[in-house]
Amino acid sequence: MKDIALSTLILLILSVGSLAQPPRRTGPPIVRGPAPAPKVKAIAIDDPLNDFAKKGLPGAYVFGGDPDAALARKAAALILSDDENSLSALIGALQVAGFHIIDQDQKILFKPSHSNGTAFFDYEVAGMLRSAKMGFATSLEKFGTVVKGDSPILKNIDIAGKMLADLKAARAGKDLQNKFLVELIFALGNGTSGIATPQSNINMLQMSLIERRYLGDLAATYEEMAGAGVSLFDRGRNREVPVKFVNASFSGMPAIFATHSAVPDDSPCPAIDTAAEAQGYKKKGEKIIKIFGYEHPGKAAFDEYFKDAAKGVELANTITSYLKLIAANLFIEIEVDVPNAPLVRTKSNQLIDRGEERIVTATFKRYFPNSGQINCVAKVIKMATGADLEVPEEGVLKDVPVKWEPLDRAENAPLYIDALDRGDVSKQKTDNAGQNKIKATGKEQRKDLRKIAVTPVPKKDRWRVSVATENMDANKDIPKILWGALDLRSGGIVGYLIGVVPDVLAKMALKTYRVDIPVKDWEPCSADWAGTVSYTRDLRKTTVVKSNRTPGMNSAGDGVKTVDIHEDVEITLNPRTPEEVAAGAPKRRATYDVYGYYTTKFEGKRENDPCCGKTEGSYTTSFVSGTDITFQKPSYEYSFGMNFSGGDSDYQLGFMLDSGPVPSKVHDYERVDETTCSLEKGHDENTESSAWVHANLAEGRYPTMYLNDGVQLAGSKSYQDPDGGTVTWAWELSRCAGKQGSR
Repeated sequence: MKDIALSTLILLILSVGSLAQPPRRTGPPIVRGPAPAPKVKAIAIDDPLNDFAKKGLPGAYVFGGDPDAALARKAAALILSDDENSLSALIGALQVAGFHIIDQDQKILFKPSHSNGTAFFDYEVAGMLRSAKMGFATSLEKFGTVVKGDSPILKNIDIAGKMLADLKAARAGKDLQNKFLVELIFALGNGTSGIATPQSNINMLQMSLIERRYLGDLAATYEEMAGAGVSLFDRGRNREVPVKFVNASFSGMPAIFATHSAVPDDSPCPAIDTAAEAQGYKKKGEKIIKIFGYEHPGKAAFDEYFKDAAKGVELANTITSYLKLIAANLFIEIEVDVPNAPLVRTKSNQLIDRGEERIVTATFKRYFPNSGQINCVAKVIKMATGADLEVPEEGVLKDVPVKWEPLDRAENAPLYIDALDRGDVSKQKTDNAGQNKIKATGKEQRKDLRKIAVTPVPKKDRWRVSVATENMDANKDIPKILWGALDLRSGGIVGYLIGVVPDVLAKMALKTYRVDIPVKDWEPCSADWAGTVSYTRDLRKTTVVKSNRTPGMNSAGDGVKTVDIHEDVEITLNPRTPEEVAAGAPKRRATYDVYGYYTTKFEGKRENDPCCGKTEGSYTTSFVSGTDITFQKPSYEYSFGMNFSGGDSDYQLGFMLDSGPVPSKVHDYERVDETTCSLEKGHDENTESSAWVHANLAEGRYPTMYLNDGVQLAGSKSYQDPDGGTVTWAWELSRCAGKQGSR
C-alpha cells in the first residue's frame, strides 16, 4: 500500500501542470484610458473553527497505525497546534477513541472503526476545541461537586478521586484504545498543571472527553458493558458496544427535561419540562451507583435520594454544553475599509515628501447562528439553578485586542503603517463602535523618480489583522467576547464549574483576515513589465478503484479514492532599471509566495487475499490509506516567464510559472479497521520533502489592455484543466508605452 501512495503522489505532482486554450478572437480587448482603480481586499484566512457555524465540520485527519499512547500524544500535539488542521485532527482523534460524531438530527457524520457506544454532537467538537483554546477550564473536583449537588447519599463519596484513579489505572492498562483515550486526555493538558490531583485545572477538551466517557451517553449503555464496581475502561478494543445516541449532549433539549411543556409553542424550547420530577432520573441514578461502586441503599431510599444525583449529571453536562454551543456558534467577521483607494505613493526619495495618507478602518462583528438552540440550553440552566443566561447579543466587538502584522518584507513594502496613537500596531484595541483604525502612508522612494520617465505600477501592501488572544487579559477579554457585558461569575453554579485560566490561553487568533491595501506606485520606464500575477488551482475528484489481481498474490484492494489539490501562488515582478536594460543585465527573478496541499485518501477492502505471511488461506482487510502533503514558502525569488507581443490594436499574452522546490510536510498513513490477517498493522509516518508547482497560461488575447500614460494589463482567466481542476489566473501589470517584445 505504501508503494501505491507514493505512486499516487508522483502522479499528482506530474499532473499539476496545465495548459489553457487561447480564447476565440472577438475583437481587440483595448481600452483608451486608465484601468479601473483596485479596491481593498479583505480575504478570510482558512479557519474551520470560526466557519463551523456556517459551514459545519471539515474532513477528519486520518491517523494510521495502532491507537496506542504514542499516537495519542501525536494527536494531541496536532490538536493543540493552533492552525487550520487542529479541528480535523480532533475529529480524527475522536474516531480513533471510539466516538461517533453526529448532527442535531442524530445523523452520523463520522463513524469510528471501533465504537465505544457514545457520541459527540458536531457543535460540541468545534466548541470544546475553541473553548479550550480560549482558556476555559474546570477541575474534576468542581465537576464532582456539581454532580453530587445536595444529595445526602452522594455527599461523602469522593467522585473526583475515583475518576482520577480510574484514569490512571486505564493509562497503565493493556487495552490499546483505552490507553489511546486516556493518554489523549492527559496530553491535551499541555499548558496546564496536568491532571495531578482532583483540584488540577483541566481544559474543556479534557473535561468533555472525561464527561462523555463517564457520565454522558455511557450512562445509557453502562449496564450492558459492566457490572457494579467495574471500571468503565475495562473492555477490550474488539468488543463492540451498541451505539445509543441517547442524550449524547444537547439535542434541542436534554432528554430528562422532555416530558411535558409549559412553554409556548413558538418558543425555541417547546419540549422543556418545567416539572421537578422529570423522566429518567431513577434509571440514571441506578447507573450512577454502579459507576462509583456505591452500595444500593434499597428501593425505598433510592427514589428519595438519587434523582438529585441524576439531575447533577445532567446539569453538569448541560452547563458545559452551553459553553460549547456558544463557542462553536461564535462567528466573527472583519470588514476593512480604505477610502479613495488606491493610495498614491510619492515619486520623491525625501522623508519630508511622503506619499498620500489613508485611514484604514477595520470593524469587528460577532454573530451567533443557531441562537435558538443556545437560548434553549440557557432556559434549562435557569430552571435548574436560577442563573439567567440567555443567548449572547450579536453586534460589534468592543474593547478587544487587535493585532496587525506585515506579510511583506519591510524593504519591499510600499507603505508605512502606523497606529493613530503612535503605539504598537500589533497591540491595538477596538473602540465602542467595534472599530480599530491605523494610518497608511506612502513610503519615499529609494531613488528620486521626479525627473525621469516612470510608469504607474499597481501594487499592494499586505497585512494580517486578527482578534489577538496573546494580547488579552483572559479573565476580562475572553468572557467579553463571548458574552458581552455578562460576567460569567454571575451565573452562580455555571461560574463555579467553568472559569478562565490565563496560563492555558493559546497563542491563537479568534479570526484572521489578510488585507491587501492597493497602492499606485512608480517604476522607471524600461522594457520590463512590473506588477503582480496570481495563480490558483483546485481539484477534488472521487473515483471507484478496482485493483488488478495477480494469481497467488494479495490485491491492492478495491474501494474509493479521493484526490484533493489546492495550489496558491502569488508572483510579484521585479523589473530592471533602464540602466540595467541598456547594459544587458540579466532579467531579475520574480518574488514568489506559495501555499498549497495535495491529498489522496483511499477507503478500500482486500477480499479473498491468499496470503498472510507464510500462512495460506482467504483473508479480508478493510483499511483507509493515503498521503497528505502540505507545502508553503513565503517571499522568495525564482524565475517567472511572461510573453507579450503586439501593439496598440492587438496583443498576445502568456505566462510560464515554475515555483522551484517548496518545502513540504508529508503524512503517509494506512489505518486497518478490520482484518483477519494478524500481519495487517497499518502505519503512520511523517516526513519532510519538496513540492513543485508548474503551470502555463497559453498565449492568447486576454482582456484587457489599457492605454493611458503607459500600458496596463488587468484581467483574469479561469478554465478547467484536463484533470478536471479549476485554474484561475489574475494579473495587474504595467509598462511604459511603446515598449514591445517579451519579458
